[in-house]
Amino acid sequence: MATAATKQQDIAMEDVKAQVKVNATLKPEEATKKEPQHQFIKDKLLIRVAIVIFFLLCVSWSVQWASVILPAWRGDEYHRGGLFEICGNCDLQLNKTTYQLYPGPLYEWKCEPFNDYVDRFAKIYEGVPGDGQKQALHAKTMIVVSRWFEVTSTSLDMIFGVTTIWAIVYPHIDRKKQIRNMQFALVGILLTPTFTLLDSFIQNTYWAMIGVGYFEKRGIQNFLYASGDMNWASSFTDFALQLGFLCWGVRRQYVLSLQGDEVAARGVV
Repeated sequence: MATAATKQQDIAMEDVKAQVKVNATLKPEEATKKEPQHQFIKDKLLIRVAIVIFFLLCVSWSVQWASVILPAWRGDEYHRGGLFEICGNCDLQLNKTTYQLYPGPLYEWKCEPFNDYVDRFAKIYEGVPGDGQKQALHAKTMIVVSRWFEVTSTSLDMIFGVTTIWAIVYPHIDRKKQIRNMQFALVGILLTPTFTLLDSFIQNTYWAMIGVGYFEKRGIQNFLYASGDMNWASSFTDFALQLGFLCWGVRRQYVLSLQGDEVAARGVV
């Protein structure tokens, strides 16, 4: 009898141990639900303003992308230069005596890939003393760099614009992380348009080296062709909209926190 009782106890203990193992593998319901890292501020005014700002930014970003794509960064009556293609109605020639450029026979206006145009243009300096060909190929490299600089800057402008709206409307529950997000948005707002505008001036140096805008005589128009105008205007618009919304949004969060909104209180920096 003692032996049978002992066996029953052993079996019972094994059942208990097995049940403990099963229970250990089961997670409580609370553990299966991840606590949200961000909370939405349910303020109608804040949401409406955010939607309007986002719409205006989308329009501005569209203009900015158009400025990057259109062949209108620099030009004259013979050529219009873009970051991806060059349009024109003649091939420039080189006077072997004065080493000055002059327009060749006119033909119907057409566009061609940027690299194709520059490679053909650089050939007019073959066998000619000086570094005209070297300058043309260097200008080609720098404008290609400018192309991707503009693409990157515009992309970052969009990222920081969305980040700004997101940080205001959907703050992080951790105050330190929320402060970091706001700082990230502010730095992006300040730097991205600055890079874009600086690049507009930098690339302007190289267009004449490939014969684009070489015959332009209207001064400031050398700097501001259609794409340049659009780029400047959209960059300034982005800067004003994002910085204005950031300042207004922080102020709105503060007002809501005074009214007892706990989510908004976490977003105030």
